[in-house]
Amino acid sequence: MSAEITLFVNPAAGRGRGVHAAQPAASALRDAGFHVRTVVGTDAEDALARLRTAVREGTGAVAAVGGDGVVSLALRAPAGTLVPLGVVAVGTGNDFALALPVREPARAGLFPYRITLDDGPPIETEATLVAVLGSPRTESGGGSSYGGGMRICADAVPDDGLFDVVVGDGGRATLLKVFPQVYRGTHLGHAEVTVHRAAKVTLEAAGLTAYADGERVGPLPVTAECVPAAVRILGRRRPESGSDRP
Repeated sequence: MSAEITLFVNPAAGRGRGVHAAQPAASALRDAGFHVRTVVGTDAEDALARLRTAVREGTGAVAAVGGDGVVSLALRAPAGTLVPLGVVAVGTGNDFALALPVREPARAGLFPYRITLDDGPPIETEATLVAVLGSPRTESGGGSSYGGGMRICADAVPDDGLFDVVVGDGGRATLLKVFPQVYRGTHLGHAEVTVHRAAKVTLEAAGLTAYADGERVGPLPVTAECVPAAVRILGRRRPESGSDRP
């Protein structure tokens, strides 16, 4: 099979979950060593034409990101060829995916982590994602969001001198379902999302790489320490108590 996988995305699937789910799916495939091509057409006819072009040019597999409607459209391109079809089921109806004999185990995609908060005992856990945000920057800082509005640490406070550590304890299937909620911050209430706070965080995991602000830092382990009041920020003065002045 070719090392390329084509994601066929329906922007309207699951009220927008298709586009959001395509991002972690593409990242997981790239981490596994695949080249990822994404097909999003202006309409169904255009999207199908683009997908057929990808199949004709030798893509190794097609993955339909959406529900039964996008699967029904996507399967027309590889039908009659040796190109396999996979499904990232994030639509309103996912009957086709549920009927498949091979599905991702609920805990697939988990990695063993050791997380040390301050000087406390290490936390041994399995997770798909561990995000550490602390003051004062938003991407790796105490703001609640990064990556264009993903409120991964929705309750983070930018000046409390603490990291918010968000751990996704579910497998990739759970991650794909929960991921769209990060834009509202409601993922923090999910049963398989855990939040910790600490001034110093050490992450350890074999074979994994740490990133900061989208830039590669290096292989784990890595230790991050939040330095309070390290930067003074220009802005409007907070009104004094009992005053209406800005």
